[in-house]
Amino acid sequence: MGAAAIGGMVLLGGGSCRKRTRVGAAEVPAVVAPELRSNGMAALPGLVYASQVNSPIHWQPWTKETFERARAAKRLVFAVIAMPQHTSFHRILDEMTGDAGLVALVNDNYVPVLIDGDAAREIGILTADLAAEIKRPVQLPMLLWLTPDANPVAWIPVTAGAPGAVRELFHQSHSMVSRTWAGSPEYVATNSALDNDSRRVRLSRRKNADIASKEPAADVIKAIRQLSSLYDPVSRSFDGTGGLFPSGVVDLLASAIINPAVPKEIRARSLRTIKEMMKDLLPSAMFDPLDGGLFSSRRAGTWAFPVFEREGNGQARALVALFRVYQATGDPLVLERALGVLAFAEHAYATRDGLFALGSSAGTSAKSWLWTLEEIQKTLPAEEAAWWIAATGMRALGNLPSEADPTREFFRRNTLGLAKSMDEIAAGLALTPEVFKPRFDAARKLLLKAREERLGAMPRDETAHAATTFRMVSVYAVAFGATGNPAFRDKALALLERARKTFTDGPQLWMYATRTPPSVSAGRAFLYALAMQAALDVADVTGDESWLAWTDDLASTSAERFTATEFLKECPDDAKVIDLPVTDLVMLFDDSTAGLISLAECRLAARGRPLVESFSSLAIPLPMIALDRPVLHTDLIQACLVRHHAPVVLIGKDLPEALKTAVERLPLRLIKQRAGTPGDAVPSASVKIILPDGSTQIAATPEALRDVLLPSGKNQ
Repeated sequence: MGAAAIGGMVLLGGGSCRKRTRVGAAEVPAVVAPELRSNGMAALPGLVYASQVNSPIHWQPWTKETFERARAAKRLVFAVIAMPQHTSFHRILDEMTGDAGLVALVNDNYVPVLIDGDAAREIGILTADLAAEIKRPVQLPMLLWLTPDANPVAWIPVTAGAPGAVRELFHQSHSMVSRTWAGSPEYVATNSALDNDSRRVRLSRRKNADIASKEPAADVIKAIRQLSSLYDPVSRSFDGTGGLFPSGVVDLLASAIINPAVPKEIRARSLRTIKEMMKDLLPSAMFDPLDGGLFSSRRAGTWAFPVFEREGNGQARALVALFRVYQATGDPLVLERALGVLAFAEHAYATRDGLFALGSSAGTSAKSWLWTLEEIQKTLPAEEAAWWIAATGMRALGNLPSEADPTREFFRRNTLGLAKSMDEIAAGLALTPEVFKPRFDAARKLLLKAREERLGAMPRDETAHAATTFRMVSVYAVAFGATGNPAFRDKALALLERARKTFTDGPQLWMYATRTPPSVSAGRAFLYALAMQAALDVADVTGDESWLAWTDDLASTSAERFTATEFLKECPDDAKVIDLPVTDLVMLFDDSTAGLISLAECRLAARGRPLVESFSSLAIPLPMIALDRPVLHTDLIQACLVRHHAPVVLIGKDLPEALKTAVERLPLRLIKQRAGTPGDAVPSASVKIILPDGSTQIAATPEALRDVLLPSGKNQ
């Protein structure tokens, strides 16, 4: 562990020989501002900051003013970068605050700063670059020491380990950092600045290093073929997805199945892959049969043993993918699972003000989520316990595969996953679904109550979160297309209207309703991309083009705030603390900003509303690396697929209501559409379809529209 901490101090190794100087500013006495003598988290929104309001560590906000106070105090900044989606930060910070000696060292020697890497997204992304410099995997939280000029000095990702490991890691790192700073702060400041200059040059070249495809229309098909080949039906594994629920992969493969311009062989291969993946995922314990929610990651190499953590963004991404799979396959079990996840998201993350929270919470013991047969039999009546045990594949010795529990820590314990739909379970009991459903719900509620008592009180997040809210707008829009239920369309529209009022300030977006210094929660490029996507989705499912005007405004503001020379910057200038050109090109923690902007650009251009050229040119390229690593670029691949292979629907005047609804239910984001102009020669009460090969067809009925556009149109 000590070697790892030393490895993080790469900035201290490349400069000239160290000299101790006592001139100029060094003779000015240190001044510790009053703000540094107390915890400053109370006014900041979000789960990370709320968790530390009562911490004895004098946490400060991530602002330029904090660094100015560090300069006056002649102290280094000690920062902890956390993301609320990674709940281990609770344990790490609790371990730190539980050590009075460590608290004193931090408060007396540093200016401690807590950073929400979800809201200050450029810092979350930067952790990957810093980890790569010391040849470590990306892990959060990350401990980071910086000079008062906001140049990194030393850093180390925190690995979950035995109790006391974090304290040991801090003490070892602190010993070296503090000794070096005390010996020659001028040396530390100079060399960290030089190293950050080198880092700045390296990061600014990243866009140029990612060579763009010269034939994107052909290469995007190659990328989809490569993606579908990564699934191994023998080992039931998908290379490159790790332990995360493969939302991006599933969404892209389903999109390829739906698109009639994708070669038939690729569609068939994608369909086979999706069906095999659904055989693995749908019956697994990743879908919680008690509350309907989805766990976002798994342990070991099996979907039978989830990591029992969830948050709103992960639910929303998975929902879009699941509804897309239903559109592609018509599998009723996919729809059943999707509707269950949606009901859970509404229950768990909807706030009192009608928006959505991120909803991450402190991690809990895995054993609290697992069951023995005896616990099921004690909780349920005998007849109900029998079919529940059979339906979930529980066993007396436990149902966890040996590779998921090699030390037998969870011997005799079981995870819950329904291998069949409720209709199939009912049929096995010789009951109709209508008769069985109340019995199923009663058993589910009894088990859920027992689990909640075991878990104890779980805090509820009531802070509306812009990214989650915009994602849920899109979920409702996609759900309407998949199901035809107009209630989902109404929810999408109402939620977007409320989100626009809550998270905007003039032309600018904020992650939270509470206004803070921009560096803390001003909207980053990623948030603008999500908002554009949500507005375009609502425009498509409602036919209300007034939302396009807001999308134009968002696009214009984005171009002004996030366009730099040859790269798409994540952080606006007024929010930047570290002077580094951070851009988001890879799906590291979520969708990438590049992928979201690229798809928005494509959809706007199809409506005759292109982004300004300087911004548009940054969003379009398909990097060649996407062909070799498609899992990390599924959003960019999907944008390229739509740009080069999506049909265009030109909407005529006076559409019959049924045809209008059919147009609004077309798979969102996969088919370009706009109102027809006189030059398009679209017959009244009809739509004109321009296929990727340039041929055109006219559709005057919903059936005709589906026959042309949807190879799986019968599923609509």
